[in-house]
Parts: sequence; C-alpha cells; structure tokens
Amino acid sequence: MRLILLLISVTTLFSGAMQLVAPAFVLKFVGAAIDTNTRQLFATIGMFMFLFGGMMIHALYHEDNNEVVIFWSALQKLGASVIVAVGIMKGVFLPVAGMVAAFDFVSGILFFVYLRSLKSEIKIAKTRME
Repeated sequence: MRLILLLISVTTLFSGAMQLVAPAFVLKFVGAAIDTNTRQLFATIGMFMFLFGGMMIHALYHEDNNEVVIFWSALQKLGASVIVAVGIMKGVFLPVAGMVAAFDFVSGILFFVYLRSLKSEIKIAKTRME
C-alpha cells in the first residue's frame, strides 16, 4: 500500500510542478479557457499540488506516523475530485477531466485506507507494550 501511495504522491508532485510551470498546457488538456487569470489560478493550484505531493512523500518515509498529514492529504484529494467534477458539470472542463477527478477520488480513498491501517498498527503496538 505504501508503494501505491508513493506513486500517487510522486504523480501529484510532478503534475503539480507541470501545472505550476506550464499551466496553459494543463488548461488546454482539460478544455478550460486560457487567459492570464486562469493561467495564474492553475499555477497557484499547481504549487499546492506540488507541496501536498512532497508532503505525502515525506510523511510516508518519516519515522513518525504522520496521521494528520495523511488525513488532510486524503481530504485534499477528495475535495479536488469534487471540484473537478463540478467544473465538468458546469462546462468549465471537458469530460476528459473526469480522469483527473477519478484519480483524485481513488487516491483520497486509498489515503484513508492507509490511515486506518496505520491506526490499527499503532493500536497493536500499544497493546504489545502493555
């Protein structure tokens, strides 16, 4: 499971970097309007994607369990999936953006599954210590 989350996090980091550096490319892919405002907005969103991806990579390999980081990253992924889906329904994005929404939705669920497994491991470790 950790490897899958690592791949998701690396994908988020790199796609965020791409969106930060070349927002017009991403805007064209999802079929959104390309102007100064949307390029700036997508670059800003890309910066946060880059940071969340990096934070999750760090959390997965830090000695602490980082439950809070994983929880908020899961919410970010689920929130992103909802926002993209709403954008599709409003005609802001082409249906192809549904792949992005689906990826983020599945990622958010997997983050919560991993978080649950961490909590189980912590509970087992505490029981053994007693």
